[in-house]
Amino acid sequence: FFFLFLAMSDSLGVFDEYERAYCDAATAASRLLASSKSSPAGGDERTNNLRQADTQITEAESLLRRMDLEARSASANAKTTLLARLKDYKADLANLKKECRSAAAPGGAAGTDAAQRAELGLGEDFASTAAGQRQRLLDGTARVNASGERIRQSRQTLAETEELGSEILGNLHAQRETIVHARDTLYEADDNIGQSRRVLVSMARRALTNKIIMGGVILVLIAAIFLIVYYKFIRSDH
Repeated sequence: FFFLFLAMSDSLGVFDEYERAYCDAATAASRLLASSKSSPAGGDERTNNLRQADTQITEAESLLRRMDLEARSASANAKTTLLARLKDYKADLANLKKECRSAAAPGGAAGTDAAQRAELGLGEDFASTAAGQRQRLLDGTARVNASGERIRQSRQTLAETEELGSEILGNLHAQRETIVHARDTLYEADDNIGQSRRVLVSMARRALTNKIIMGGVILVLIAAIFLIVYYKFIRSDH
């Protein structure tokens, strides 16, 4: 899923690059057509402007074909939006071609009305013309790119946070193992202390038994001494 997301992002990024290049070419063609209409008919400057405008239109048409391929290879959700934008660009390019043919025809330089000036971005209604739409689309693309950059930064921050969390979990696991080892050592020491206590109790009992036996022996010896004295000295006198 992650690699699919990266592939989709790359496709959208390529489309945006083609879109910016198309807008630049279409705007340049519009400016050249405007300059040709203000030039004398049959003059070298007018002919040169029309030739350059035709080159820009051809370049824009090539870019539209590439944009169409990228749009059709995008995901289902993005595909609908991209094809809608592409449709507007195709209509804009068709108007540019028509205007170029009209300017190249005999008498094409005359009779330019306010709507044509507006279409070239020279009138008061520039914001509602195709050139204005291109500018708005460029602004929208810039905002989308900025949002994409913020998303990439957020992903990077998330990855760093995940890495930090993994490191913390690793440290906690190591500390847990240390605590478990210390607990086992404590249990082992407690067992050793209990065994030592039992040995000491056994030794104390043996010492007490030895004392009792020695006391008994001493009492027996004392009794024997009294008996010997009694029979030897007191009994013999009688």
